[in-house]
Amino acid sequence: MVILISCKSTPKDVDKESEGRNDANVVQLDPTDPIYQQQLKNVQDSIGFFITLLKSKAENHFDFFAKAEFVDGDKAEHLWFSADSLVGNKIAGLLDNEPVELKNVIYKDRVTIDLKDIEDWAIYDKDSLIAGNFITYE
Repeated sequence: MVILISCKSTPKDVDKESEGRNDANVVQLDPTDPIYQQQLKNVQDSIGFFITLLKSKAENHFDFFAKAEFVDGDKAEHLWFSADSLVGNKIAGLLDNEPVELKNVIYKDRVTIDLKDIEDWAIYDKDSLIAGNFITYE
C-alpha cells in the first residue's frame, strides 16, 4: 500500500498561518480508499465550473486554488497552489503550501498542472468559500 502526504488545510487557512507550512495540517492518506476516490471523481466532474470562473477572474475578483500531487523521487505530497491562469489544458499559479519532505519545489514556486491531475479546487470570495474544497479528512 502506498501512503501519500497531503495538506488538509484549506488555502485560506494557510494564508492565515505563518507563511506556508503547518505540520499540524498534514495527514497521510490511502489513495485507494473508496471515499477518497469518489471525492476525486467529484473534483474532476465539476472542474468545468472552476475553469469557467477562472477565465473571468478579472471580472469576478474571486481567489482560485487547486490541489495537485507533487513528486520528488520516491516522495509525494499533495499541495495547494493559487491558480491565476489557464495555459492550454493546464492551470498555472503559485505554490501555496510549504512542502514537508519535497526538495524540488518551495513555497510560492510557479507551477503549471494538467487539468486531469487536479485533485481538488476551491473558489473564495474574500474569506468565504464559494465552491469546491471537496476532499475531506476524518
